[in-house]
Parts: sequence; structure tokens; C-alpha cells
Amino acid sequence: MQLPTHVLVGIFIQYVVNSLLPTPTWLAIVLILTFSFFSHFIVDAIAKITYHPPTREPGKFWLYWHSFVYGFGIFLILLYFQIYWIGILAANAVDIWDWCFLRNYATRTSRPDWGKKYYIHPIANKIRTMLFSRLPNFNHTKSGILPELLLYIGWLILYFATL
Repeated sequence: MQLPTHVLVGIFIQYVVNSLLPTPTWLAIVLILTFSFFSHFIVDAIAKITYHPPTREPGKFWLYWHSFVYGFGIFLILLYFQIYWIGILAANAVDIWDWCFLRNYATRTSRPDWGKKYYIHPIANKIRTMLFSRLPNFNHTKSGILPELLLYIGWLILYFATL
């Protein structure tokens, strides 16, 4: 799934852990890091029910959707990072490692396949095969934006309800 989904899941996990263990303790930090990190694989394993093509698609829809998604993700990070930075970073650590570090390093070297053996996203593919193989695949279907939009709208309702 996309950046805002991982950010919201990291925030939710940190919120729940902090609610159960009100004072920040080493146990709370370990639980937030662990659950947020592993949440990435679960969220990505169900990403096939969303519009999530592996490469850029022709036309403006892909561009508009991804502009919205990354803009909304940055908005959420700016809004919540000071409070929920542990959950946000841990929930996005897999993407930071695979897509920012490994891919960026590989494109700047003469060995473009260098980092592929260190990618950790294939774990999500294994989880998808084991647990979510029956889910429909909407990766190339424009209506596949609906599951994530519903999540974002749900967050907006909760956000404004708590003001």
C-alpha cells in the first residue's frame, strides 16, 4: 500500500501501545518498533486489493493518484511526526531500506542488481501467498483506490471527531 497507509498504521500502533503502557518505557518502545516494523509486511501483503501498479502507468490518473498519496503522506508525517515518530519510522523502515537506500545505492553504482539480495519486501510476498492468496488483485484497476480512500476518510472522521 502507499505511504499514508503505513504512516497511519504506525501511528495507530504507537497510540495503542502508549495507551496500554502510558509511560514511555523500554518495553513500550520495543513493542512499537516490533509491531510497526512487522505491520509493513501485513499491509503490503494485502496491497493487491488496492491500485498499486509496480511501475508508472501511462495517463494522468497514475500521476494524480500518486501526487495525492505522497502529498497526503507528507502532510500526515508533518502533522504527527513529533508525537508518533517511532511508529511512523518503524512502519516505513522496510520502504526506507529497500526503496530509498538499496535502490538509490544500486542506481549510483555499476552494479544495478547489487541490492536485490538484501531486499526485504519479498517477505510480504510470502505472507500474501500464505494468508491472502484469495484476495482479488486490483493493482491495475483504478477503482482499487477505494480501500485506501476509505481508510483515509475514516482517519479524517476520527481526527475531526477528536478536535
